[in-house]
This record gives sequence, C-alpha cells and structure tokens, in this order.
Amino acid sequence: MITLHKKLARVLITGGSRGIGLAIARRLLECGVQVHYCSRRPSGYEHPAFVHVAADLADTDLGPKTVIEHFEERGIAPDGLICAAGTICEALVFKQVDQTIERQLAVNMTSHIKLIQWAAVPMMRARFGRIVAVSSTAARFPAPGQSVYAAAKAGLEAFLKGCAVELASKGVTCNRIVPGYIVTDFSREYLESRDLRKVVPVGRAGIREEVAEAVLLFLGANSGYLTGSEVVIDGGLSLAVK
Repeated sequence: MITLHKKLARVLITGGSRGIGLAIARRLLECGVQVHYCSRRPSGYEHPAFVHVAADLADTDLGPKTVIEHFEERGIAPDGLICAAGTICEALVFKQVDQTIERQLAVNMTSHIKLIQWAAVPMMRARFGRIVAVSSTAARFPAPGQSVYAAAKAGLEAFLKGCAVELASKGVTCNRIVPGYIVTDFSREYLESRDLRKVVPVGRAGIREEVAEAVLLFLGANSGYLTGSEVVIDGGLSLAVK
C-alpha cells in the first residue's frame, strides 16, 4: 500500500471521465484526494470530491484556457497534474489529413504542454508538485497507422524530460507512465480479437487499475527523488519486440 504525499490534496486529471484517467481518479478519491477532471462530457461516476470541467483539449486555445479559468475563479491550484487524455486516428501516413493530424497533436501533446506550463508556476511557489503523463509504448514501437499518435506521445515525453530538469530544484517532479495493451471500453473489442499470448510475455492485456496503481508510485510520500523517470506497464511487450 502506497501512502500519498501529505501535500497532495488536489489533483487535475485530463481525460478523467473514462478509461485509464477514470481509474486513476477513483484510486485517488479512495485516498482522500480532491480530483478535478476535464473532458468533453462528465463521467457517469459520481463522488462529492470528483469535480468535472467541461473542456475539449482538441482546441489548444479554448481547452486549456477553460481548465485554467476553472481553477482561477475558485482561487485554487492543483498540487498534482495527471495528463491522461489521449486520442488516436489510425491511418497510414499518406492517408492522414490535416484535421486528424492536428487533433492528435493537440490532445496528446500541445494542450498538455500548455497545462503543464500553467500548473508549474503555483507548484514552484509552493515548492511542491507532482506531474505525471500517461504515454504509450507506441511512442517507441508504433504500429502501422500510428505515426502521428506516436510522434505526439514522444513529443510530450521529451517535453516532460526537460521539465524534470528545470523544475527539480523547486520540489516539482515530472514522470511518465508507459502503458502497453490495456483493456478499456475503447480497446476492448480490438484486444479481444487478438491472441496476446503470442506477443505479450505475461500472456494477457493489462487492466486500467494496474496503471492507476503505478501512477501512485510517483505521488507517494517518499517520491521526491523520482523525477525524469518512467514506469513501463506492458507485460514485457517491449522486451519481446523484435
């Protein structure tokens, strides 16, 4: 059982309405953390400390601006930021159109960069902050049709590494989680159609609760020396890639 840092009272999760983001949110709520989450539509999950912010991160101006105004109007700031929102439009590179390219870059990278820039300021003032990005093994081993998605995820990873160096002396840590095949409502049908025993050494897909538990490692009471790090949660998939 991981004990969260005592200063971690309020966390912002992007994409917290479903999938991995919701699993992280529920785990934090269990630990007594107030969770603000942004998504286009509210989650079906209800909790008095689970606060929805209606925002579309595909709009790199209005999306982050709406989230920031939500906090500023209340005179509060997050102690932690979990970048879990993501989207993918699978198509071979020569079939990608401007709209799908821009959406993937916006949701997976650009809007998160803007939110990290904003959140880092009050975190530095408080000399405490925890920033965690949910990346993907696709950033290293993209499958056909994932070129733009992989580029966006890899770009956010590179940005976060730079932030880790710049913010470490201010008590702000920046880390990333790298999931492989994880069962969500979005991926369930695809994963059920594949025999993962042939590609994943563990022999199965992961579940979102396993990802959520790994995120807590970076939010723990003794996590201050963990920065610029990553935890790969792929059942050994990366080791088996040839």
